[in-house]
Amino acid sequence: MRFDPAGGLWVDEGRTLLVADLHLGYGWAQRRRGELGPVVEGGTRERLMRLVEAGRPERVVLVGDIVHAPRPAEEERRMIEETLREVRGQAELICVLGNHDRAFAAEFTEFPAVGEWRTEGVRVVHGDVLPAGPETHVVTVVGHFHPVVRVKTASGASQKMAAFLVGRGLVVLPAFSGFSAGCDMRREMPGELRRWFGAEEVRTVVTDGDRLLEMKIGKPKGRRGPEVPPWVRSRRG
Repeated sequence: MRFDPAGGLWVDEGRTLLVADLHLGYGWAQRRRGELGPVVEGGTRERLMRLVEAGRPERVVLVGDIVHAPRPAEEERRMIEETLREVRGQAELICVLGNHDRAFAAEFTEFPAVGEWRTEGVRVVHGDVLPAGPETHVVTVVGHFHPVVRVKTASGASQKMAAFLVGRGLVVLPAFSGFSAGCDMRREMPGELRRWFGAEEVRTVVTDGDRLLEMKIGKPKGRRGPEVPPWVRSRRG
């Protein structure tokens, strides 16, 4: 099992790529809700295809929230279908449904979808409803929570960095969508994750898109200040 700085997780000895929370069609969905800004997708498709083409997996598993909203507009549907076909042209495509995908199976019948996917020693669900608990000798992989950790930049400003969380047989993937504001795991870890992790130390690996850094967040206790990564500390020294 290997973390990718781009936000994916490699399993099956590198043969399978897991990516969570693409939220394809986000810009179009916001337009339908009345926002008048330009319809943009944040480069999600381009980043995904760079990752697939560089890693050349045998299969790609989309870990839920593949699309952002049901009832896509014509251009929105075309973009979503073209993205999924492009992935499928490079590897086997497996679509795991998330809470945003409530109409995906009916609206995108070309792409069979499942509620759960498994391979040897790995169980994949979206995570909006967590399993009852850990399985012996099985790692559960989820998305849904959009984990980030707030850190300080070299200028002293605070910045959220996408994060992988690992603990007690659970791996939480960061959102792949460029529009995710994220949930700061040091300040506001959701209760269902705290209950799953319990008193166990949570391994946290953050990424800036190019580099991975392991950080300690421990068990969240109220509001905490941002942590300074070592590459920033070294510049200050």
